[in-house]
Amino acid sequence: MVVNFLYMWALLKVNMKSALSLRAVYVVRTFFGIAQHSVYICMWFIMFETVPSIGGWAIEHVLLAYGIGIVAWGSVAFFAFGLRSLPRQIDNGELDVYLTQPRPLLINIAMGTSQASGPPEILFGIGVLIIAGCMTHVSVFLLCLMVICATCVFGSMVLAYASLGFWLKDFHGTSEEVTVNAFIVSNRPEAIFEGWLHIIVITIVPVTFMTYLPIEFLLTHKLSALLGVLLGVIGCMCISYLIFKTGLRRYESGNRFGVRG
Repeated sequence: MVVNFLYMWALLKVNMKSALSLRAVYVVRTFFGIAQHSVYICMWFIMFETVPSIGGWAIEHVLLAYGIGIVAWGSVAFFAFGLRSLPRQIDNGELDVYLTQPRPLLINIAMGTSQASGPPEILFGIGVLIIAGCMTHVSVFLLCLMVICATCVFGSMVLAYASLGFWLKDFHGTSEEVTVNAFIVSNRPEAIFEGWLHIIVITIVPVTFMTYLPIEFLLTHKLSALLGVLLGVIGCMCISYLIFKTGLRRYESGNRFGVRG
């Protein structure tokens, strides 16, 4: 276990050095990324000046949801971007390199590559959460716990969607689109999703466990909401890993080298 953590730390340092090697690109991407998120937040402030609430959600609810969501997004982008590029690696037969290594396969895939925009998004999300925390007076410890849970749920969603690439060719673009839409849904007021849409945000795009239940727990301290978050995290992680392992067996039986032979 200790060896695996040291290995992950080594991969993280390599990814950081890679991101900082292109400083100009890093600064430009950071600027435009923060500008984009700032405009989005300002639009919500303008909207709630006209409409006091949407289905019981006020501006502080949206800030909590967006802050949690963007920290989860940035964390996955920086620490586990390889999960998002998994379909492309499957199509190109690049997993064969990882399969021959003694290190844990999923760690190699997840941390084998990184996205430079991750750290700025994490910092921006923390800034949003600080503002939301001042407005709602939520516990810092509980907020950090919910952010970790949200990151696990979002990472699990990314892995589950990307693992469909074991069955569907050229699935990278579709997987990215679904991932982006999942993030967008996660910071929309929960009340706008009714009927079959509500079922989707619990199952196919389980953002209920990413932002909705965490926010409910932070503001009401209901143990049922906390239990729902924890069960959702465990369920999402187990299901996504099961999909990945099932697909991996298919890949091992028909990888690039086997087809050529």
